[in-house]
Amino acid sequence: MTAREFNKRLAQANSREDKISLLDSRAEELFDKQRYREASKHYLAALKLERRQNVRAYFSGQLGICYYNLGNDAEARKYLLKSANLFDPEKPDFMADMYGFVQFHLGSLYEYKGDVLKSLKARKLCEQYIDSQEKDTRWMLYSGISRNYEVLGRPNEAIEYSQKAIQVLSNDDPGLAYLYESMGNNYLSMKQYSDALQYFSKVLELDPDFERQDEIYLKVANCYHNLTNDRMALETYRRMLELKEITGKKQNLTWLYTRIAECYFRLEQHEKSLQAALEALRRRAKNHLEKAELRSYLTTNQYELGRYRDAVVEGEKTVKLAKDFRNNNEFFFRMALSYHKLGDRKNFAKYRKLCRKMFPEDNWNKYLDKLG
Repeated sequence: MTAREFNKRLAQANSREDKISLLDSRAEELFDKQRYREASKHYLAALKLERRQNVRAYFSGQLGICYYNLGNDAEARKYLLKSANLFDPEKPDFMADMYGFVQFHLGSLYEYKGDVLKSLKARKLCEQYIDSQEKDTRWMLYSGISRNYEVLGRPNEAIEYSQKAIQVLSNDDPGLAYLYESMGNNYLSMKQYSDALQYFSKVLELDPDFERQDEIYLKVANCYHNLTNDRMALETYRRMLELKEITGKKQNLTWLYTRIAECYFRLEQHEKSLQAALEALRRRAKNHLEKAELRSYLTTNQYELGRYRDAVVEGEKTVKLAKDFRNNNEFFFRMALSYHKLGDRKNFAKYRKLCRKMFPEDNWNKYLDKLG
């Protein structure tokens, strides 16, 4: 129907009900064509004519959804809230599907504004009418509730709702990748690394070009690291390095070489660990702590390779940068042991004392005491 034909039929309509019906049909037609601004004008005209409370709620809701799709959050919120307040299940013409859909959009608006509790409340109201909602609304609702619980630090409930969303979708639906990511994140937050690894791996299986591919690979590697599967962690870090080189994303790789150096060290491949640390040092470290951590691998690997003089030379340079950095216990104990191997009793005593002070519960102190 053209605009001229519609206006002619509207002018010829004899009753208020006929006009409302025409306006609603025309608005729906425009809405389906994503002409939301024009649709909103017709929904507003219908709202002004309508008297029945639940039908007024319907038109207010449609207005709110039009403004939501137009990105006008203020007007969207205004009409969606008006709709939610007008709907009354005890009165005639109550539309459960529309009431749920209104709460669905309110949940999204509140989440965007950072009001997690209001978002969750709206979505839980929508869930009460979940059977009346379409497939896409159902899985997105469950996914949204999962995100709310994740932000609130309630990972078990977040996982429960991600699983509900997964059950709605087919096995090859692109939306599954985001749900698998959410499941992985929640298991990771609970330190359930095997389960987290399972879901992060599913993300990459389903979508090898996932938009946050780097983050997923990093989380996969960290899961392997925490499961003490250093070989798979190393393989994943190296895969990340290859992808960055292929895509030209070579910036900020210091941290990645540091993780590779750590994996090689834990696998007792000390020459390779040393080379990875040196490669990282050729790049720019973010700060003294990152540089100190990197340099510590020079000492630990040189010690394991029997190069005690090189170990202490590099170690003293590291101590000047910082003392409190990741894995520093391995570094300081090897500094003490290197000085012992060199017969430098004074510096051995110095680092033995420092180890006692910094790591009083570490069993390596007993070994150093025996040497002393």
